[in-house]
Amino acid sequence: MNPTFLKLAALCLAACGAASTRAQGCDDPAVLRFASIPKSDGAQQQQTMRPLMKELERVLQKRVEVARSNSYGAVVEGVHSGNVDLAELGPASYALLMERGSPVTAFATLSRGLQADAAAPGTYRAVLVVRADSGFKSIRDLRDKTLSLTDPVSTSGALLPMQAVMKLTGRPVETYFSRVTYAGSHLRAVEAVHKGLVHAAFVSSRRMEEYGQQKPGSGKEFAVLWQSPPIPNDPFVYRSTLCPAIVEKVRSVFFSAAPVLQPMFNELGGRRFVPASDADYQSIRELVRPQ
Repeated sequence: MNPTFLKLAALCLAACGAASTRAQGCDDPAVLRFASIPKSDGAQQQQTMRPLMKELERVLQKRVEVARSNSYGAVVEGVHSGNVDLAELGPASYALLMERGSPVTAFATLSRGLQADAAAPGTYRAVLVVRADSGFKSIRDLRDKTLSLTDPVSTSGALLPMQAVMKLTGRPVETYFSRVTYAGSHLRAVEAVHKGLVHAAFVSSRRMEEYGQQKPGSGKEFAVLWQSPPIPNDPFVYRSTLCPAIVEKVRSVFFSAAPVLQPMFNELGGRRFVPASDADYQSIRELVRPQ
């Protein structure tokens, strides 16, 4: 396990503070609070999820408040402290919360986009990207060059890249590259490569696809030097202390075939939500678990 990631993870979890004391019985908040790890532009991300939030409000007969978060750590803190009831996490963020003993339950994730796999959970990969005209052919060409990661608690933008660099070069990421920065989101990391602000970036393959959709033809401007094994899609979680009636309604919204959700699925690149459980993220939990 990369020591740098362990240090960052420890700092993130320490910032979460002590878990909130559970009230007697179950929690029935007047307002359901939702948060999502930052993947792209915050306003655009909220707009994409708006159909889901509105359907939750309709079914729950409660206001759903979306918390703007500019870091993975802020979402982790909100979930761990009980200030967030429902969240979309990254696999590593979820694994860290489970290692901490946070009262959360993974229950849904996005399906694959293909018709044949519509009922199966989707996957993505961590990819190392450079400009196509850079002349770089492998990670070994990037020694003493500059690198952008996404967030210290990102699976594809930090955790797996740190392990890959050590395995492929024999050196930790912070000494192999001349400078390592965190962009805060995958799309900002891609943009940093595109503008020549850094030589390379580790990002999610899904976010590379999204960048290509936003800027048609831009795919030819990048080259992929490395990719990880498949990573399970991001889990949606709820606070385990929520009352069963609330959980049942939340699940009914996620697993319904409500036509109002279709625009969201079109933008997210999946066909629907499918069930997920802790078992789907065991491999990631093993990666973040201190050895």
